Amino acid sequence: MLTTIFIDKLQIHAPIGWYDEEQSNKVTLFVSVKVKLNSTLLADDLNNTIDYGQLTEWILTLSSTPVKLLETFAENILNHIEQHSPNGLISIWVSVRKPQIQSRGVLAQAHGVEVEQSYPKTDSN
Repeated sequence: MLTTIFIDKLQIHAPIGWYDEEQSNKVTLFVSVKVKLNSTLLADDLNNTIDYGQLTEWILTLSSTPVKLLETFAENILNHIEQHSPNGLISIWVSVRKPQIQSRGVLAQAHGVEVEQSYPKTDSN
């Protein structure tokens, strides 16, 4: 069986952007994450899964480090989750949406990036 742990559109304010003013003033971002695990390994034990409260804390901690690209921030989230995940990890997907950009006259609900990583099936998956 497959279990998906997710966060949907966590609103954060982070020093992320190409322009100095974005880093000094911080920008509003919406972060969504989906982590898929083999749920046959969960055994009703929080140690065998990812606590979504902890997942939120990881994102908030990573958002305090200034970076220039949304891609870098999304990859940092993905890599951190990967390093702290239990056995049975199937995939990680991260979306970072920026509702406001520097350009004027742009009509879009958001701009952003998505990164995704799948893991090969092993005996523990």
